[in-house]
Amino acid sequence: MHAPPEQGFRRAMSAFATGVTVVSAARADGRMSGITVNSLTSVSLQPRLMLWCLGDQSERYDHFATADAWGVTVLGGDEAALAIRYARAERETIAAHEAETFANVPVLRAGVAHFACRTHDRQRAGDHLIIIGEVTDFRVKPGDALTFFRGQYGRAVDTRST
Repeated sequence: MHAPPEQGFRRAMSAFATGVTVVSAARADGRMSGITVNSLTSVSLQPRLMLWCLGDQSERYDHFATADAWGVTVLGGDEAALAIRYARAERETIAAHEAETFANVPVLRAGVAHFACRTHDRQRAGDHLIIIGEVTDFRVKPGDALTFFRGQYGRAVDTRST
């Protein structure tokens, strides 16, 4: 049996190891939502821009596609459970004790780096929305980072902190 081209493409792309993040944004009712993202990439240093991609079939599309400000938490090597949790729409709400406000946006207390962003641009591409954010603040902590490779979570070791 021959796999559809989309599955083959997905399998080939899984050979590209990525970091794992949770993008978070406040809702109008004060709740905070999170979504697991491994499409995060730096775009520019001057100005500081990064992007991530939001699937148009995501149950959280309307919220994140219209958010003017959002945070990014780069997950640590032992935080795969958080990646799995925020990958599921029914578990998107971030409890107050799990988050903090960093530069006026919610981020998880977990993680090895945080970015505060405001939406700079949005571009449709295929079945995704590319969200480009201007980084208004950032911070980094020592520690291993969570990775995703061939459908499995792993760890990038921070040799500078050992």
